[in-house]
Amino acid sequence: MSVVISGAIVLTDSGEQRIDVRIDDGVISEMSASITPSHEDVVLNAQGCHVLPGFVDLHTHLREPGKEDSETIETGSRAGAKGGYTALVAMPNTTPAQDSIPIIEFVRAQGRRSDRDADVLSRAYGGAGGQVLRYHSGRRLARQRNARF
Repeated sequence: MSVVISGAIVLTDSGEQRIDVRIDDGVISEMSASITPSHEDVVLNAQGCHVLPGFVDLHTHLREPGKEDSETIETGSRAGAKGGYTALVAMPNTTPAQDSIPIIEFVRAQGRRSDRDADVLSRAYGGAGGQVLRYHSGRRLARQRNARF
């Protein structure tokens, strides 16, 4: 069984187009001006609606590690997916801060472990040339040149 989204305004590489979209097993399999559905297909009339690619939230406060009572990577990624986000970039203001490779790897691993539909990315904040200069709890962190996170 497929799902056919009919008559939607779809944002494509070429801009907005009014086209139909077929989805097979959760994957877009066809986009064209007109798709003829089979009798088994579920057809969604999307006249006046938009179909957009997944959004990326570049400013997500997931609170893990350190403040899991407020938010966890799993609950935050579920909420993001419900809102149409396919990727979340975790802010580094956690306790401990996401300012080292082991903590960043922990956040990424938690994202992979969570039952979610949005990828969780963690990046150290830095200046030009890969210099990481992040303040946390009033202290300056070590400068790391060309650090790869």
